[in-house]
Amino acid sequence: MKKISIVLLATALIIGGVLSCFGGKTTKQTRKHQSANVSVLKKRDKKQLRNKKEQLQAVFEKEKVWGTLVYQNNESSKIKDVSVGYANYEKKIKNTGATKYMLASLQKSYTATLIQILIDKKKLSMSTKLNQFYPTIRYSDKITIRNLLDHTSGIQMGEPVPKVMLVNDNSAVEWAINHLKSTGKMYWNYTNANYILLAGIITKITNKPYASVLNQYIVKPLKLKNTTELDDKVINTAAKTYNFGDNVTLHPISYRLISSELGCGNLYTTPIDYFKFVSALENNKLIPNGALDELSRNHETAYSAGFYYFDNGQRADGIDNGYYNFYYDDKSKHANMILMLNKGVSDAQGRAMIQQLGNIVAS
Repeated sequence: MKKISIVLLATALIIGGVLSCFGGKTTKQTRKHQSANVSVLKKRDKKQLRNKKEQLQAVFEKEKVWGTLVYQNNESSKIKDVSVGYANYEKKIKNTGATKYMLASLQKSYTATLIQILIDKKKLSMSTKLNQFYPTIRYSDKITIRNLLDHTSGIQMGEPVPKVMLVNDNSAVEWAINHLKSTGKMYWNYTNANYILLAGIITKITNKPYASVLNQYIVKPLKLKNTTELDDKVINTAAKTYNFGDNVTLHPISYRLISSELGCGNLYTTPIDYFKFVSALENNKLIPNGALDELSRNHETAYSAGFYYFDNGQRADGIDNGYYNFYYDDKSKHANMILMLNKGVSDAQGRAMIQQLGNIVAS
């Protein structure tokens, strides 16, 4: 009986040891397997990211354009960018997310935001009349701040080019006043004159240059270090524009025209800085939610304050002097993008292109 007990005990110890060893080995294998899985997932994510970047670049190449796309999707809060072509072909400087492009009409939303900030400070209201600031303009007693923001002022103006560079805000406003036509017909008509007048109103209320007010309320709070008005430095460092086609030839830029586009086209920025601005605006970091609702008319499906609103999103376009800029935010697709081109062909091409890019970003 004693021998049997000893044998049983020994057998139990052996079995326990084997199970113990087997269990330890399984744990190590499991950990190794889990680690391998994580590695595979990371590699797959990198491959997917690389494939997405290649897909985005392929759209640029198919359309034969140069520029930068900055985007954010539902996969990550991280801002990503894709660039193709050259900011300066002669010096072989490539486009990047930090390349400066002229904003063109995308600047209008900055000016509109400054107006809303002044409204929140009780300096004026949406119903304030234009004749409080520029009484010599016909029908200014009927034109409101809201009309100017929404291009329903009845004012018409093309893009006349000054014979010389306009050197300050007052000269840009006076240029517009001398060349606009006020019809009294308050239907929608897109014109830079509305926003040049709004910029002038900002300077009159604050007794400061437009650029100073922009720096105070938008540039400095958001740390937009690469956002600046037209000056000699930006002329030398911003992306050049190029004619569409296989041959690389410079597109002429009229800096005299840009100098006249106060508040609506004389601002330069990088795609990343612009993305920071629109994100801050939408996330109520510049103005409260109620103020944004007022400015955008509750995101009504129409043009308002620099944006075209549609169901579940908004967009903005800016085309000037060979720059083609397209902002697109489709909340249903979770695709938020800014496309800036310094070599393109038309706004129709850019709008079609942003749709293609949006589908890739959202995939």
